[in-house]
Amino acid sequence: MIKFKKIFFVNLFILHFLTLNSFAITDALIATVGNKPLTHSDLINEMKMILILNGKILSEENKEELRSIALKSVTGRLIKQIELEKYNFDDFNQDDIGKEINKIAAGLNTSMDTLKNSFAHNNVDLSILENRIEIELKWNGLMFDLYKNRVNINLDVINEQLEAIKDQNFIEEYLLYEILIESVEKEKLQIKINTIINEINNNGFEKTAIKYSQAKSSTKGGKLGWVKETMISERFKKILKETKVGSITKPLLMPEGVLLLKLEEKRKKHNIINLEETKNKLLQSEKKRKLDMFALSHFNKIRKTTEVDYNF
Repeated sequence: MIKFKKIFFVNLFILHFLTLNSFAITDALIATVGNKPLTHSDLINEMKMILILNGKILSEENKEELRSIALKSVTGRLIKQIELEKYNFDDFNQDDIGKEINKIAAGLNTSMDTLKNSFAHNNVDLSILENRIEIELKWNGLMFDLYKNRVNINLDVINEQLEAIKDQNFIEEYLLYEILIESVEKEKLQIKINTIINEINNNGFEKTAIKYSQAKSSTKGGKLGWVKETMISERFKKILKETKVGSITKPLLMPEGVLLLKLEEKRKKHNIINLEETKNKLLQSEKKRKLDMFALSHFNKIRKTTEVDYNF
């Protein structure tokens, strides 16, 4: 459990460190993303926000890594913002911003007020987090509008999954990390995979996820958290059952790219399965997975055509 009283002291150190060293906050332009400016203060605020939301401590060792994560995050958000403006898409539920912040606070085992105070102590306006959430909500809405008619669910596969688990009194849960790399030409695929494997061997799975993964989980080192086997397709369930704890699966070819999973831990839990509820969750999970696939493909296309000029 994260103790936020300690985090306040940590965050004050973050503020002191970022203000006094070479990353002092200025409004100098460090990049242009399409027609959007990216300033030094944007980057610093993003770095501090990432530390706050992940309960991390800034050090000389992780400073460059943090800077890389923040730059990737801000750049990606500006690219999405440009695309939203292109479609003149502004549809989202304002109440969902508060709900998302509550989820963040709950994930940190703290209250909304404590989270807000943590932002205030570090001179980071909460509106920056609200804007980040707003853009993501709008982006998800746009992707749904663009691709909802292309999301097809195979009900036979869902029913087969339900049939396989309906009599189980215990289910397994897996603590998973992921790296999703973009598809490349067939002749370059093995070279790309070898690069990722070497990076994992040299620097660890989480740092490699931060550097290379295209998935949303990349800012958290690829962490997906605990996933129930009832929410996993038979293909992945079979692979995970054959994977030793602490090991990485072989590269899995997916429509959206190449996926590597790390099985950090697993556990068995007593479970009474509500088939109707589980079926609905499986349907929603599969719809989300396919929408995420389309969204990632869409983002990668516009990222390649968006001019990004760095001034460093």
